[in-house]
Amino acid sequence: MMTMMIFAGIVIPIIAAAILLMLRILDNELDVLELENVKVRLEKELQQSEYNQLSEKIQPHFLFNSLNAFMSLSRLGRHQDMIQGMEQFSMFLRYRYQERGNLVPFRSELEHTRHYLAIQQLRFGPRLHISYDLDPIAIGSLIPPFTLQTLVENAFKHGLEQTPGDKHCRITLLRESNWVTLKVIDNGGGAIAPNHAGGIGLSNLRRRFALLFDLTSSLTLEKNAEGATEAAVSWPYVPEGDIQ
Repeated sequence: MMTMMIFAGIVIPIIAAAILLMLRILDNELDVLELENVKVRLEKELQQSEYNQLSEKIQPHFLFNSLNAFMSLSRLGRHQDMIQGMEQFSMFLRYRYQERGNLVPFRSELEHTRHYLAIQQLRFGPRLHISYDLDPIAIGSLIPPFTLQTLVENAFKHGLEQTPGDKHCRITLLRESNWVTLKVIDNGGGAIAPNHAGGIGLSNLRRRFALLFDLTSSLTLEKNAEGATEAAVSWPYVPEGDIQ
């Protein structure tokens, strides 16, 4: 009996100390886990805030050119063209200020950009030629809002508007396995320096893709083999059904 009491007197304090130590370690682990959760949540909120700010940085260049085009049509007495242009402009703005998620179907971006191109067509008339090569499988893929418009607007602002004669703009979309590639190709003049990253619009676009996709995306601006300016963006394929 005495032996059992001595044994209990030795073992019980050891067990109690071990339990207290385990509880302390578990408490510390819970604290670390909670801190990690808070860190992840703050990082997501910061990324969302940064993404929203980048999405708002749309150049006003097109707006001023549109108003100038409408005034020119009015002076020339082309009132029907001016009315049609203002309708396209209205639909362009309506999409611009709609509530939307971080990703939208490419088909929506295409429709929005076509309003933009319709106004440019009024500005340049038969000198402007727009063509499309769109993979039906990729039409429903999800993409950050205003991606296509940014690429097309960049083509006009830095190339086509300064190019005399005929102006060509080609939009291609292709899905290859788990990746989608969008290209905007124009015959705008001017050289592109090696490793040229483009202007603010393209830099913002790169950052938005980096914030939204875990897998690597890319955006390049270069002269292709035919001497045309080619802006190309590739990103992981996300089907339209995955929109939240």
